[in-house]
Amino acid sequence: MESQQHVRVAVVGSGMAGLVTAHLLKQDCRERYMVKVFESGNTLSLDSASVSISNAARTSSDRVDLPMRAFAGGFYSNLGSMYDYLGIQYQSQPFLFEFAQSKSPYFTHASNLHQLPARLNGVSLISYLLEFGILTLCYVYFSLCCFFIAPHPGETLKAYFDRTWTPKYFATYYVLPLISSVTTCPHESLLAFPASDLTEYKRRTHRAPHYTVSEGVRAVQDRLAKGIQYELNAVVTAVEPNEKGVQLSWRGADGQQRMETFDKVVLAVAPDVVGQVFGPLQHYMARIPTAVVESVVHTDDTVLNQGHEQKLTGKLNHNAQLIHLNTSTSTGHKTESHHIQPCGAIVTTCPFSPLEESRVTHSVSFTRVLRSPQSQRIVNAIFGDTQECYSDEKTVPLWRNGDDNVYLVGGWCWDGMVLLEGCVVSAMRVAKALDIEIPWR
Repeated sequence: MESQQHVRVAVVGSGMAGLVTAHLLKQDCRERYMVKVFESGNTLSLDSASVSISNAARTSSDRVDLPMRAFAGGFYSNLGSMYDYLGIQYQSQPFLFEFAQSKSPYFTHASNLHQLPARLNGVSLISYLLEFGILTLCYVYFSLCCFFIAPHPGETLKAYFDRTWTPKYFATYYVLPLISSVTTCPHESLLAFPASDLTEYKRRTHRAPHYTVSEGVRAVQDRLAKGIQYELNAVVTAVEPNEKGVQLSWRGADGQQRMETFDKVVLAVAPDVVGQVFGPLQHYMARIPTAVVESVVHTDDTVLNQGHEQKLTGKLNHNAQLIHLNTSTSTGHKTESHHIQPCGAIVTTCPFSPLEESRVTHSVSFTRVLRSPQSQRIVNAIFGDTQECYSDEKTVPLWRNGDDNVYLVGGWCWDGMVLLEGCVVSAMRVAKALDIEIPWR
């Protein structure tokens, strides 16, 4: 009997999207695919930025995921189904968000309204009730807008706020700080997002609980990567389709340039990297904005309000975790997020407050893909996420996902917030194109 000819597939990038894609190819019930993952770092990247922190209350260390990997029910339906299939344990995790300006807190908000907002020290009962009443009205109004007033095609979040008469105070000091902590980007960038990103996120996460993975994403990485062949310290420099397949050029840890031909290549990297290595999309990938985001693990509690965190922690219910959102208005509106971990460490994302260097445990930078109406059109044209015809326009590529036997996957490869759900959805899209059964469906 003649042996089966395997389809050789290279997956460039070992984040969530790359590993899910490789896992699905590996699990093909007809065993048609041979998969090799290429990673530029010295370890698989899904868990590479995370760190273990000693916890005096337990014998084991706490695993702190960087960036934060909490997910909300409703929006992350495919991610949750995949975790169930993999046997990943996760639990409901309430959060208490403390809003502050220049380190001075002005309100608290409980995720999924699991508790009443705590009245901050020094705030009178009348001021507290007045703020609570105004915010309740604003919140209800904004929620109704998200559910019943659809954004126009190409409408930015700023334009949507203006059109729906969303109170500027509510948008500036509550909506934007909260969503900027999810998207890890400054307010100005967030206001340029397609409004549909926020309204869809709000619709799908309304009254849904948040979850965290019990063992951290290291457990997810271990399960997805099991049995997968991978090459570390491999910097891919070119992806070039030819008559034999797709030629992959890459540089190893020894600095030597290598070339290998595959039947198909999956690029699980940020759009700027796609543009660098894949010629047909270079022009368009340059129009998808990105930003470098920093996360720092430390114990410098001066970023909080003079011991205020310790006082407020006593008011937390149901094992809630505190996230202090400090907004600065001095040089444009931007928010830094301080997430107090159960072990006592603080994870600060997008920091602008000075930190005591001796109290910094770990620091990492990563690329965040931003959104704009222009990038939305480019992405939708590539993946066919809308019925709109772009074939006669030069503003979007004619190239479609899978052309030249090259596929794109990642959190940015769908019409929505650049989050983990997009990683899973885009990987499932490739599996469907290659006639692979998705085991968690």
